[in-house]
Amino acid sequence: MEKFERTQLTSWQLPIKKQIQYYIDVAKESGKKLPRFIAKQMVNESKKQEIWINDKYQVNLLRGENCDQYIHMEDFKGKCDYLSIKTIDKKPIHDWRELQQIKNELCGEDREALEIYPSEHRLVDTANQYHLWVIPKDLQIPFGFTHREVMKKEKNGGFNSVGQRGE
Repeated sequence: MEKFERTQLTSWQLPIKKQIQYYIDVAKESGKKLPRFIAKQMVNESKKQEIWINDKYQVNLLRGENCDQYIHMEDFKGKCDYLSIKTIDKKPIHDWRELQQIKNELCGEDREALEIYPSEHRLVDTANQYHLWVIPKDLQIPFGFTHREVMKKEKNGGFNSVGQRGE
């Protein structure tokens, strides 16, 4: 996987009225009606995003207060980052190592992130897109492993002869 480069969406180069119309047209293609004022809000919100791209992924990143709409506890507002991750070809993925690498490269190796499997009433599933919420640098998620352990496949039928990714 290549290193990420910051870019801009091509739709951002259009006049604001055409950007709004773009959101309305996309919704219409899906059989939905999107009110103009909501499309305008979506355009304004999209301007707060950093867009990162490499050979495999597009990541939309909201930092700090720009992602507060997704943060429900006051103590975390303005301190978290949000990563929206999708493949360039729009196919489904779930490669943990690559999501870890994306988090490390764009938000830092010293920060932890959560991927949430929500209750059905909070479910958002609109595309082959994955969401990570990155917590502040000085905090640690209060559950999970407490130490590092990374194994490579052992040859000759050793303890970890199964390995990962066919190593």
